[in-house]
This record gives sequence, C-alpha cells and structure tokens, in this order.
Amino acid sequence: MGTKTENTADVTTVERFFDHRTRERWLRRGLYGIAGLLLVFLWIPLAVMVLLSVAQNASTLFPFEGFTLQHYAATFSDPGLMMALFNSVQVATVAASIATVLGVLASFALARREFPLKPAFRTFGILPMIVPGVVLGIALLIYFRTLLSSIPIVGDLFIPGFATLVLTHSVYGFPFVLLIVSARLYTFDEQLEEAARDLGAGPLETFREVTLPIIAPAVGAGFLFAWIRSFEDFIRAFFVKGTMDVLTTAMFSMIKYGAAPKMNAISAFIVFVIAIILAVAMNLGNVTDYVAGGPDE
Repeated sequence: MGTKTENTADVTTVERFFDHRTRERWLRRGLYGIAGLLLVFLWIPLAVMVLLSVAQNASTLFPFEGFTLQHYAATFSDPGLMMALFNSVQVATVAASIATVLGVLASFALARREFPLKPAFRTFGILPMIVPGVVLGIALLIYFRTLLSSIPIVGDLFIPGFATLVLTHSVYGFPFVLLIVSARLYTFDEQLEEAARDLGAGPLETFREVTLPIIAPAVGAGFLFAWIRSFEDFIRAFFVKGTMDVLTTAMFSMIKYGAAPKMNAISAFIVFVIAIILAVAMNLGNVTDYVAGGPDE
C-alpha cells in the first residue's frame, strides 16, 4: 500500500509539472530569457561604442576620465572623413533610387505577367543578395575592367569610381526591393483596380490613385533597405571604388592606423541617424505593413 501511494504521488507530481499551464509558463519564461540575452548581446557593444565616443579616454572604459565632445568636433572638422561620408550618402541615394525603379518594374512583371523562364528570372533576381560579397565584388570588377571599359566613347565611365560603385550597389540593392514589392503585389486585391477602371479611370490614373498608395509602404521599405545596404557595404565597395573613398573604407583605414576617437564618434553618429530614419519610416511611412497591408487598407 505504501509503495502504491508513493508511486501515485510521484505520478501526480510529474503530471502537475508537465501539465499545459506549467509548460506554457516555463516556455514563456525561457523565451523572455533568450530574448533578453539577445538584446544584451546586440546592444552592449553599441552602448559601449556610444559611451566611448563621449569619453575622454576613447580606448577603454576603465579608468573612466570623464565626458567630452572633442572627439565629435575633431570628427566633423576632418575634411577627408566628411567627404567620405558625403560620398557614401550620394552613392547610396543614387543606387537605391535605381534599384527601386528597376525592382518595382520587375515586381510587376513577376506578379502580373506570365512569361518564359519566370522562375529563373526570380532566382537570378535575388542572386546578388545570396552571392558572397567578395565574389560579387571581384566579378563586377573584372566585368567593368575587361569588358565595359573597352567600349569606345563610354568606356571611361566604367573605370572604377563613382559610376561603378553606384552600379554595384544598384545590383546589390535590387533583390531587397524585388522581394518586398513583389510580396506586396501578390497580396494586392486587383478588384480595386478593376473598380477604378469601371468608374472611368485610365491606366495612369488608376496606378496613381489606387495602386501606388497601397504599394507605397513596400516601395519605401525597399528603398530604405537598399539605401542602408549600400551605405554600410564595405566588401563590394572595396573592390570597385577605385580611388574614391566612402565612409566604410575610410573607417577601415582608421582602424588600421588606430584612430579610435574619430571612429567611435562617426559610428555613434551613424547609429543615431539610422535609428531616427527607421523610427520615422516605421511610424509615419507604415513600413511595418509593407507585405500584408494594415487595417487602414
């Protein structure tokens, strides 16, 4: 009898431990713990970098010697670094614009048209996002130098520099726009366009008044992704930039020569700027609803 009672008690304890509510509670706590650890792992390096950017001793936190803004003053008074920053913004803006235009057109072709080798077109469209940066950078450098630069009259445009960097980042940003906009178009209700045409709207008016407002968050998200990927790229830019310096290559040179104060300051500045852009885009541009659409639609 005693043995049976003990076994019954053990079974009851095990069942209580593994019941549905207990499992859900432990799973929830485990997920919260993992999420917390991931946030700590991701944010502590950024926090240390931001702190070092305003610390008098820019190499280490200890011993802490106080706060200063001299590193930011020295960074923004460096003409070479500011020129590299301007080049990065310029290249990213032009490249993201080209990638967005081509990506939107390709997305409409994939979502609205049937043509031969459509799966192959989709595969090759996202290939630049999958191919390693070293491979893509070397391949495009060879392509520019051996083929395009030998074309009469226009060959000089493809000498490594601004044009080659813009073309490389346009190719790199194209898949991000293609995936985001085509995903939105696949969930788009084409009856809305049919209703507009039934009411007398022409093709351009239908696109301007119906289609574009609905896919605009997806287009904006694609542009934003392409811009950020171009701005932060180093590997591909390193191969095709020629003598032109962009921010990532300039920061790489700073690492080699040990210019920690300026590197911390410009890195913290970039983090703040991108965080503000993302916050504005997510709240005002409704970027988070670029695929499935929001309740307002």
